[in-house]
Amino acid sequence: MSGERAITPTIVCWPQQKADRTDIAQVAGTDLVIRTAGDIRAFAETWPTLAKAGGAARWKSHAFQCRDHLEIWLETIGQATGVEPFFVSVSTKAGEPLMLIPLGVEKRGWVRVLGFLDGGVSDYNAPVVSKSVADIGRLDVLALWTAICRAAPHFDVAILEKMPEFVGEIGNPLLFLASAKWPMSGHFLSLAGNLERRDLQDKRDFKEGIRKRKRIAEICDLKFQIAREEGEIRSVFETFVRQKSRRYMETLGTMGFDVPGQRDYYLTLTLRLCGWAQLAYLLAGGEIIATAWSLIAGTRFYYLMCAYEDGAWRRFSPGQLLMEELVNWSACNGMDVFDFGIGDEAYKLKWNQSTLALHGATIPNTALGHVYSAALQASAALKRKLPRGLTHRLKEIRKKFRPRSSKWT
Repeated sequence: MSGERAITPTIVCWPQQKADRTDIAQVAGTDLVIRTAGDIRAFAETWPTLAKAGGAARWKSHAFQCRDHLEIWLETIGQATGVEPFFVSVSTKAGEPLMLIPLGVEKRGWVRVLGFLDGGVSDYNAPVVSKSVADIGRLDVLALWTAICRAAPHFDVAILEKMPEFVGEIGNPLLFLASAKWPMSGHFLSLAGNLERRDLQDKRDFKEGIRKRKRIAEICDLKFQIAREEGEIRSVFETFVRQKSRRYMETLGTMGFDVPGQRDYYLTLTLRLCGWAQLAYLLAGGEIIATAWSLIAGTRFYYLMCAYEDGAWRRFSPGQLLMEELVNWSACNGMDVFDFGIGDEAYKLKWNQSTLALHGATIPNTALGHVYSAALQASAALKRKLPRGLTHRLKEIRKKFRPRSSKWT
C-alpha cells in the first residue's frame, strides 16, 4: 500500500454524531477508508471487549482500549473532565478491517488537545489492530493521520503519549508518527511454558519471600483474597485508596487520585466488570496489609496499582508478597503474560521480564498549538538540564510543608 505518492486526504465534515451514525471517507492516495463517530456505540458490533482482546480473535488490543473499559472511562473520567470523544475505524476499500482508534479532545487552559482517552489511568495508548495492519506503511499512516485531523473536532495540538511498539505480537502502525522515545518503558513477564515462579524470579527474592511468609505465619494466618461481592469490593476499595493515598503522599507529596472522576473509574470498573477488573488483597490475622488493582484483557494480566499497610507490617514487604501471589494466580489461571505496566522501578528488573519500549508524538495543528508545543519542549529541555537528584530533593522539601494525613477525603 505504501508506494510513493502525493498525500492529499479527503476533507471530512464533522457533524454532531448519533450513536448509530458514522461519517465515511476515502483517504486520498491510499487504499484506506475511515469511519468516524462521536459515540463508541456506533462501533459496538466490531469493537472488542476485555474478554475478546487477544487469542484467536480478529482484533488485538491492550486493556485500556477495549470497549467495555472505554465505556466506563467515558462515564467517569471522560464526563468529569469534559472530554469530547472521537472514534475512528480504519479499513481497506475492500472492507478488510485494520484499526480502531479511540481519541478525544480536552481543554488544557486555552488549548484544545487531541489524544488518546487516558486521564492518567492508561499505561499504554495504542489503536486496536488486526493482523492485516502490517500491510500499512509510513506514507499510508501519514495520509491517514491528516485525514483523521481534518475529520476530528477542532483542536490545537495532538499529544500522543505512551505509545507501545507492539499490540500483542502486532507492530503498532502509529509509531510512524512518533517523534521521541517515552522516558519510561513497560515491562512484562511471559508465563508461557508453565514455569515455576522460582524460574521467573530472582532467586534471592524468591527465598526472601518464603522467609517473610514464615515470619508472618508465626504471628497470624496469611491469606490471599480476591474481592468479588459488592460489599467486599467497596470495603477493600476504601482500604486500597487509603493505603495508596498514603504512598502517594510519601513519594509525591500529594494524596493522588486528583483527576476528576478517577476514583469512580476504579470503583465502577471493579463492580461492573468484576473478573476483568480485579481488586486483590492480603489478609493477615483479619487485617488487610496489602491491596492491588489490576485489569485482565484476554490472557494478559495488567498489574497496575499496589498499596500496602505501614507501621509494623512494612518490614514484611506486603506489597511484594501480594505481587508474587498475583504472578502465581496468573500462571494458574491461563494468563500468558503478566504485565508490570509502565515504569522502570527496580523491583521489576528482578524478574525474568521483557521490556516494551514506548514512544510519544506532539503534532501542532494551529498557531496556538505550535506555541504550546514549543513551551512543552522548552519545559522538557529544562528538566533534562537540572542537576541529577535535584527534582527528587525539591519533592522532599515540598513534602515537609504538606500535611501528612492519609484519610480518604
